[in-house]
Amino acid sequence: MSENERKTRIARRFAAAAATYDVASQAQQQAAQRLAELVMRLPVTGRPPRILEIGCGSGHLTEALRPHLPGEWFVSDIAPAMVDRCRRRCAPGAHYFVMDGEVPSLTGPFDLIVSNLAAQWFVDLPGGLAGLAELLTPGGLLALSTLGEHNFAAWRAAHEAVELSAAMVAYPATAALLAALPEALALEQVAEQHLSAHRGGPLDFLHSLRALGADTPAPTSRPLTAGQLRRVLRSLARHAPQGVHYHVVHLLARRRV
Repeated sequence: MSENERKTRIARRFAAAAATYDVASQAQQQAAQRLAELVMRLPVTGRPPRILEIGCGSGHLTEALRPHLPGEWFVSDIAPAMVDRCRRRCAPGAHYFVMDGEVPSLTGPFDLIVSNLAAQWFVDLPGGLAGLAELLTPGGLLALSTLGEHNFAAWRAAHEAVELSAAMVAYPATAALLAALPEALALEQVAEQHLSAHRGGPLDFLHSLRALGADTPAPTSRPLTAGQLRRVLRSLARHAPQGVHYHVVHLLARRRV
């Protein structure tokens, strides 16, 4: 599968989940609230600032941050249905458009670029971050959350316990995420969260991923048979009764002057 085909599949799955996203996205909302809190503690250049959001989803971060940070907002997502949902949810006055945040079509400059749980879908994270850094004004801030190495660790361990492989990518360690920041950015803050990925039993975890549209498997993975899936679910219930968790890493970095 080519990179473009994979991104098209990701966009379609998120678009199909637009109507169910909010019901299943408690962790995404918590991550957005935390990222908004971190942003509001730091100075933002521009009077008023020009702000770009990558991967708006249904609008959790837009809703959490925009009332406290007035400016000219450009709100984007790769899935058209998500852009429409965010537009309906949030106050009017922003610019809403469909865009792949890894290869933005805007020229900038922006005083602030924010993104909640979208960068983990980038094919080339260092390249994507370098492209976003180029859109910042000198002194501008990039604030994003992504997924870290312990993301869904219990789900991966449940597969390994029955000698199977989980159909998910290997998420980077925090040190690797920091190393992915381009030289043009100076790190200001890093923070981490561990958030529950589902409310019910093991099968509810899979249902939540589908409701989010976040169930696109790793490119080289093979789907489990029904029997294999039952073994994994039993393994998860036995070894991780506390369930599966997100490992969220928040990175805030400023473009060097």
